[in-house]
Amino acid sequence: MRKRSIIKRKIGYTATSIIIAGVTSMTTLHITAQGADATTNMATNTASNEQVPIPKLVRTIDLSHIGSVVAVRKLSFSPDSRYLAIVVDPELGKTDIVVWDMEKGKPQSHIHCPYQYGVLADHDLLWSRDGKVISFGAKRQWDPMTGEALPDNPAIGRAARLNKDGTKMLTIVGALGQPSYIHVYDTKTWELQKIYLDGFAAVAANWTADDKIFVNTSLTHELYSQVIDGYQPNDYHDSAYRLIDPTGIEMPKTLWIPAVSTGDPKAPYKYSPDVGGVSAVIFHTNKLLLGNGILLDGKTLAMDKSSQDFFKRAFDGTSDSRVNKDGMKIYRRGNVPLVRSREPTPNRVIALPPSNTIVEFGGLIDTGAGFDLSHDDKRLAIGNSTIVQIYQVQ
Repeated sequence: MRKRSIIKRKIGYTATSIIIAGVTSMTTLHITAQGADATTNMATNTASNEQVPIPKLVRTIDLSHIGSVVAVRKLSFSPDSRYLAIVVDPELGKTDIVVWDMEKGKPQSHIHCPYQYGVLADHDLLWSRDGKVISFGAKRQWDPMTGEALPDNPAIGRAARLNKDGTKMLTIVGALGQPSYIHVYDTKTWELQKIYLDGFAAVAANWTADDKIFVNTSLTHELYSQVIDGYQPNDYHDSAYRLIDPTGIEMPKTLWIPAVSTGDPKAPYKYSPDVGGVSAVIFHTNKLLLGNGILLDGKTLAMDKSSQDFFKRAFDGTSDSRVNKDGMKIYRRGNVPLVRSREPTPNRVIALPPSNTIVEFGGLIDTGAGFDLSHDDKRLAIGNSTIVQIYQVQ
């Protein structure tokens, strides 16, 4: 049996209390390196034992001067990797965007948003492909160089996502739990295409490498009496992933994950352990990595469980992920679990199979906040409360 390499740094935790959105008190753990690397090997079938470089802290951006309550919500690098847009809550119910010039080491612009954005996971800050516009998807948009508001775009919906080359944007339209539409916009002309999800309710949607749309769905009552792709759901614990071709050339595909029997008459079914949301889209290989550690083919929805044990270990805990250009490394943000009895999860660099290497490194961790990898694969940004750390990763 070959070995999988797990490279860990000895880490110490310093806890401080902060108030987020004036509602709950959270514990923020700062991880700092305290000595030499220790290597632990675990048996697995792998082709190599290659180690990956540990990210190096090169800059800290202090945002404590912005307001009385500052919480970093999102981080987003510009397409040319020169600028970092930092979404913060300067006070309760407010959202600002600080566009930071990475070359000059100072703010380029400061935007005061009219509404609160960035609190929810589906509020991504998007850059236009030419770097001249930033927005949260629908309606409001700004010039990142001057901070001036631009005319609204005509998009509606939530959970906006850009495709790989930024030419198309999708949004989810419809009340939560109700049958949904996917709206697809041309980001140059704003021409709209509406795609009905055949009665499914969209939880989240992602682009695949070949511009198909992968939708994580929940079931509506009208679907319980229908047979869809050879399967008739009969319990809300049944789950379905949908793969949609916006061109209409290929018919929609459905991957059903049936509910699992519990043997308990009061609660006879539960979700299958194979159910999980998308943790990472690997554009280089057109794969979707689910939070349960399963890889799905972005063209066929074929399920690959061959590395599931490795991915479950690498992706334990809910957090953000970013994949580098060649699709061989995933950067995973650490977090503080909501269950106090669990240990915090460190930041990680994950070298995908066949390497199967996990490198854990120090840095800010939290239950959320910002996390992004620059498009040139050279910098990793990690946010937490009033601080953003910049790491060199090459």
